[in-house]
Amino acid sequence: WYVMVTEDKIIKLLNKTGYEFESMPDKFSRYDAFDKERGIMLEIKCRNKHYDDTMMEKIKYEWNRDFAKANGLEFIYAVSMPVTGGYKLYVFDPINMEDEDEYDFKWHTKKLPKNTEFRGSDWVDKEVGYLHIKDALVSIQEKIKH
Repeated sequence: WYVMVTEDKIIKLLNKTGYEFESMPDKFSRYDAFDKERGIMLEIKCRNKHYDDTMMEKIKYEWNRDFAKANGLEFIYAVSMPVTGGYKLYVFDPINMEDEDEYDFKWHTKKLPKNTEFRGSDWVDKEVGYLHIKDALVSIQEKIKH
C-alpha cells in the first residue's frame, strides 16, 4: 500500500525547512519549482518504489546545469521514494557533485517510455545516469497521516 506523493507535497515539505519554492506555472517547464529569494531551480521526481540508485535524465540535467550556471543560479534535484509508514525525500546538488567531486553518474543509454505520464507510450533510447542515495545532501523522512 502506497500513497503517491505529489510535487506540491514535496515543495511544502522543503518550504517547511526554510526554502521558498514556488511551483512553475508552465507544466512543460524544464524544472518544477523556483526559490526566487535564493536563486534555486528545483527538479522533483516522485518514485513509487525505493531505489538506492536514483535515475536522472542526462539531457534534462545538462539543460538545467547550463541554465543555472549561465544565470548564476543553483540547481537542486529532489527525489521522493516510499519507505515503511511514509516516504523519504533525497535532495541532491548534482552540479556540485560533478564540479567538486567529479562524480561518476554512470551515464548510459536505456530504453524508457517516451513520456512518463502516459501508459503504453512509445519506448525511446534515453541517456540516463544515477545518483546514489548515500550521496544526497540531505534526506528527510515524512510519515503519512491517514
